[in-house]
This record gives sequence, C-alpha cells and structure tokens, in this order.
Amino acid sequence: WNIDERFDVIVVGGGHAGCEAALASARLGAKTLLLTLNIDKIAWQPCNPAVGGPAKSQLVHEVDALGGEIGKVADMCYLQKRVLNTSRGPAVWALRAQTDKREYAMRMKNIVESTANLCIREAMVTDILLGKNDNVEGVCTFFGMNFYAPSVVLTTGTFMSGKIWVGRTSMPAGRAGESASHGLTENLQRLGFETDRLKTGTPSRVDLRTVDFSGLEPQHGDEEVSWFSFDPDFHIEREQMCCYLTRTTKRTHQLIKDNLHETPTYGGWVEAKGPRYCPAIEDK
Repeated sequence: WNIDERFDVIVVGGGHAGCEAALASARLGAKTLLLTLNIDKIAWQPCNPAVGGPAKSQLVHEVDALGGEIGKVADMCYLQKRVLNTSRGPAVWALRAQTDKREYAMRMKNIVESTANLCIREAMVTDILLGKNDNVEGVCTFFGMNFYAPSVVLTTGTFMSGKIWVGRTSMPAGRAGESASHGLTENLQRLGFETDRLKTGTPSRVDLRTVDFSGLEPQHGDEEVSWFSFDPDFHIEREQMCCYLTRTTKRTHQLIKDNLHETPTYGGWVEAKGPRYCPAIEDK
C-alpha cells in the first residue's frame, strides 16, 4: 500500500538526542515525525544508567537552558548524585547522576507522546530519499513505506549496523536484547559519507542479594544535592542509594592476563580504542 505522509521534520532514533530533537522541532511549530525501532524503548538507558559526568554534564545544562528535558527528567529520576573531580578546580567539576532507567524512560516517553505537532511511528529507516538536486525529501523504511520531509535528523546511536561481541562470538544488535538497524549505513556510504565504528565494553550485572558488602567501601551520594535543570520546580530531593567500591586482586589480574587472547581487542578480531572514561577491565 502507499500512504503519503508528509512532515516538516523527521527524526530517526528515539534515544536522548532523538527525543530532544523531536521535542525542539515540535515545540517550534514544525510538524514532526519521530521514527524508532521500538516505541517501548524510547529514552531507554543501556549499560550504566547515568546522566552527566565529565563534559556531558555541561552539555545537559546547555540542553536544559535551551528548553530540553533531559536535565529535568534526570533530576526527577536520580538514584544517586555526586559532583565529580571536586579535588581539582571548579572548571572540571562535573555532576553525575545514577538514574532509575525504567522511571526515566517512562517519564520521557510520556513527554514525547503528549507533545503537540509530534507523531511517533515504529519503523526501521533504510534509505534517505533525495530529490533531483540532491536535496533531502524524506526516508524509506524496511517495509517499503516512505515518509516525506525536507529535513531529516539522524540520531541513531549505537544501532546502525551495530554488533555485540561476547568473547569470540558476535551477533548483530543495537544493544543487548535489541536488533540492529540495517541498510542506513550502506545508504550513507553510497551518498559519500564516511562511517566508522565506536566501541565500548559492558560489565556483567550482579544481583545485590548475592553480594557480600562487608569488604566493600561505601560511596554515598552528595549530602548537598546539585541539579541539572535551572528550573527550581524540579529541585525535589529524594532518598539516594549507596554505591560501593571494590578492587581487583593478584588472582584477578592473573585470570585476566591468562585470558587476554579471549577478548576481542587483544585477541585481534576487533580493532578499536575504547572510551577514555569507561575502559574495559583488561585495559585498566
């Protein structure tokens, strides 16, 4: 079938950036379409559910100053907040919040769904549609449906041709338990864009009921809570959870050294440099 849907702006991807782009567009009066692979995973936080940190907290403050929602929602959903780098000068201080990922996603999804001028569709975008003068005209989805708009914003995150490695085994995935997006990477390459891959490692998840906390060092949140949003209506304190620090042992080090060849980077089947502030344990 052929349904001709036309918009002013199409946003591809419903993560942090996609939500903010779609909200900004719709609030400026543009008829906006947000396309996402899974509506139930809008604003879902994978891996460590945190907002802020070095450099990123400044970005969150700026997005808030421009009318965005990430700072407000993080202030409503935090489990623990700490200002990092306080032993150094204030220029490098950074607010970081551990958040309740389910509450965060639910609140952001409610905001996106209730915003005027903003339509949400579940679809996988495979192609950017171009006009005779190489002007953007819209997008084509995996099932052959076209959506038209003169402006397209790509906020696809880790999903474009994404791949997960567990030791020597890999599978296509945008993140754990979710399929990757296929077709758009190749389409952008055909249009002359250069693409590259980023890498990060994810630690295992541990059931706190199975942990002996007696040998761990408690790390509490700040007594004086700081805020991402400049709006005092969202400055509502809540009970914080405690984090815990632990350290590796000689036995751990030996176990890692004995199995370096089983890791994708040191084993040689992935060529990548991990993120500076989130190194894999074998790098650290």
